[in-house]
Amino acid sequence: MTAAGALDGQVALITAAAGAGIGRATARTLALAGADVVITDLDAGRTAKVADALAEETGRKIVGRPLDVRDEAAITALVDEVLADRGRIDLLVNNAGTSEPAPLWETSTESWHRVLDVCLTGHFLLMRAVLPHMIERGSGCIVNIASIEAWTDVIPDNVVYQTAKSGVVGLTRATAAQVGRFGVRVNGVAPGLVPNPFLSRMIPADDLRRLHERAPLQHTITPEDIANAVLFLAGDSGRSITGETINVSSGAYMRA
Repeated sequence: MTAAGALDGQVALITAAAGAGIGRATARTLALAGADVVITDLDAGRTAKVADALAEETGRKIVGRPLDVRDEAAITALVDEVLADRGRIDLLVNNAGTSEPAPLWETSTESWHRVLDVCLTGHFLLMRAVLPHMIERGSGCIVNIASIEAWTDVIPDNVVYQTAKSGVVGLTRATAAQVGRFGVRVNGVAPGLVPNPFLSRMIPADDLRRLHERAPLQHTITPEDIANAVLFLAGDSGRSITGETINVSSGAYMRA
């Protein structure tokens, strides 16, 4: 997707962006479109290293900060820091997630809270922290990374993750209805199965390949596919879209 200059002058904040998957691809795509980007992840050293690499590649200002999206105080401090340094946050991409598949009757209370806290409550905390600024400025965009698992069960026994991602879709829609009058848009992107080391621990490579081959488009989804959907929603092309969650799944799940 060619979009040089589409986000010139904007500041984007992306969670869980120092791995090899969707977050990093999104940071790179938004930077190439002209945004300055703040990336966060749990590991401080890795986050700083990825930020430096992306800055060198894209020529944009990329800042890396450690963040646990379950830590409300740390989120507040980070948003305050970005606003003090850059003066604005135009785009928030909530990408943090985790999964601990198990049948419901074997799911511990600790596992239930851990997955919901990362996949859903973390989104809420980040949104709550940035929205007052966006509302005051009269503009802003939030993109929440959901999953087709919000509607279907691709990974067996993934009940807590599926519950959390359904919540993300609801949170996206409900918040969009509240903040649209302030010029703020809230949307979601629901990926299908995007290969990454974490996913490979749950689905063997051959099984994942067969799943992709059975999808109507018969190709593997890449992190860049998801990043391009985020860019579409973030830029002027998505100016009239809010409250929506776009599936990017090679047709593996089709929602009316």
